[in-house]
Amino acid sequence: MRRLRAMLAGLAASIAVAGSQPSAAAESARPFERPDLPQHQWQAGTFLFSDELGGFTINAVRGSGSRSDPVVITQSIHSVGPSVLTVRMVDTTRAMFDLGSTWKTLYLQLETLNSSPAGWIGYGLELQKVRGEPSIYGDGLSFNQLNRDESAIVSDRFARYEVEYEPGDRLVFTGGWVDPRMAARFRLFLLDLSPNGVFYIEQQPQLPAF
Repeated sequence: MRRLRAMLAGLAASIAVAGSQPSAAAESARPFERPDLPQHQWQAGTFLFSDELGGFTINAVRGSGSRSDPVVITQSIHSVGPSVLTVRMVDTTRAMFDLGSTWKTLYLQLETLNSSPAGWIGYGLELQKVRGEPSIYGDGLSFNQLNRDESAIVSDRFARYEVEYEPGDRLVFTGGWVDPRMAARFRLFLLDLSPNGVFYIEQQPQLPAF
């Protein structure tokens, strides 16, 4: 009887603690802060985002990565050259069970401040499974090569875009302009049919020719 009472008391305490925690939606509505993460890493949903390769700075990250709650990365681009965003999966196995398949999807919004000395006439993004090598058609990573639905791709500063699915996976926004100290928003959808724990998004502002 004492053991049963102790078990019931422990269960009640667990429920009380769980009830006092903020909901998942509330957690995703603000930047995720974890003191145990290495420097330059931010967690959102089942992803870790890092600016460790330089060229830009991540200022905040929030969201879960779903269509209704995309991961929003607030970033400052300092370089006129490539800036590489590193994306890691917190727990690939758990993510697969959550999805009910081996697919991994990510709705992503980049709130991007031009902190470089040059204006932008376009903005390119290239997916990479192996650092420095463009993602190929057969590696599973793409801007939704499965059905090529591009409805999630949009920018508030560039009127046009072009997606290349093969031989590499590239997305280029054009038809606009972003001056230094001005910001642009880029929304996109990523699909990974064979997640292996890490991939990269190389960001390359396009500069005017003088």
